[in-house]
Parts: sequence; structure tokens; C-alpha cells
Amino acid sequence: MSEKRVLKVMPSRMTLQIMKAKYKGAAKGYDLLKKKADAIKNFLHKILRKILVVKERVGKLTQVASVLHTKASWATGGFNNQVIESTKAEAAFKVTALEDNVAGVKIPVFSRAGEDIEVVQLVGLSRGGQQVTHCRKAYYAVAKDLIELASLKTQLLVLDEAFKVTNRRVNALDYVVMPMIMNTIKYINDELDELEREEFARLKKVKDNMTKRQAIQQAQNKKALRQVGRTKSSTKSAIGGGSKQDIMALADDLL
Repeated sequence: MSEKRVLKVMPSRMTLQIMKAKYKGAAKGYDLLKKKADAIKNFLHKILRKILVVKERVGKLTQVASVLHTKASWATGGFNNQVIESTKAEAAFKVTALEDNVAGVKIPVFSRAGEDIEVVQLVGLSRGGQQVTHCRKAYYAVAKDLIELASLKTQLLVLDEAFKVTNRRVNALDYVVMPMIMNTIKYINDELDELEREEFARLKKVKDNMTKRQAIQQAQNKKALRQVGRTKSSTKSAIGGGSKQDIMALADDLL
């Protein structure tokens, strides 16, 4: 059986109060961290469900966009070069990053920045312009879902790491810190009880010694009184039956 771990403290009433306050604080911290871990876990489940839905939607939209791109390429005879040449210096699709808070954990949120740009008919593609527009809209929807998917996956990674750290703290409080403080409190109580028993035994021994001393003192006092009584009796006898010289000699002896 493994030895119980305790903190190295001096067993006293003050230390006992400090340990009780520490245990109370550890229990409160355990409850708060447990609630935080549960909140993060619930949010992780929501994110996983969202990721599954967005992934399925991205897969379907990507298939549709690929089909529309093939149709547009067939209708225009190849329009990729013209699209590249007509591209402006400024990006038409921008992404911004914000922060959200989940149970005290900051998570990034990616979103589409700016307003949607109106689709303009490409010059020279009158015959397949409609197909190109449909293809552009399809890939635009794919890009929006990819941003949402990237945001969800980043949030998943951040929250998963926060959940692991919080769970480790909860386990440390539950299996190490709180039992150690409780063992220390028990150790201090046992030591204080032992000190009280030792003090009681010491006081009892002192009382017994005092009782013995009082008995001896009383016996000595009685003996002294008996000696004084015998001395008085002998004095009276000497006074009653002795001569004047004997009485004077006895008085000198007594003085």
C-alpha cells in the first residue's frame, strides 16, 4: 500500500485553519474548472456537428462548381486566360479574423470581409457569359464555405487544446492536490490529538505528584504535631514533679 502524501507543515491550530482554507479554495477551483471543461466539451460537440454539415455542403458545392466550370469551358472554348488578364490588383474576396470567447477561451472567427461584388459580364464571352457567371457564383459559395470550415477547424484545435489543459488541471486537483491537502489536515488533527493526550497525561502526572507531596506534607505536619504534644506533656510532668533547678534546666533546654 502506497504511503499517503502530505505537505511538510508544522502541526498547529493556525496551520490547520490555513489548510482548511486551502482545501476550500481548491474545491471551489475544481468546481469552476469542471464547469469550464463541460462548457468547452459541449461547444466542441457543436463544432464537430457543424464541421460535418459544412464538409458535406462543400463537397456537394465543389462537385456542382466543377460541372459548371466544365460547361463554361465548353461553351466559351476556354476562358481562364481572359479571367486572369481581367483580374484587378485588389482582391475581390477578402477574409477578416475576429475573436470570440467561449468559457474564457479566446477562439478565432474567420469571415468574409467587405460587401459582395456584383458579377460583371466578361467582354468577348457573350456566347458563354451566362455559364461563366454561374461558375463564378458556384465557386464563390465554395469559397465562403471553405472560410467557415477553416474557422471551425481552427476553433476546434484551440478548444481541444484548452480542453486538454483544463482537464489536466481538474484531474490534478481531484487526484493530487485535494487528497494531499486532506491528508495534511488529517495528519495535523492526529498530531494535535496526540499532543492533547500527552498534555492530559502530563497534567495527570503533575496532579498525582502534587497529591503525593500534599500527603507527605500532611504526614510530616501530623508527626511534628505529635512531637510537640509529647514535648508539652513531658514539660508539664517536669513542672509538676521536679525541683526548681530541674524546671529551670528544662526551660533552658526548651529555649
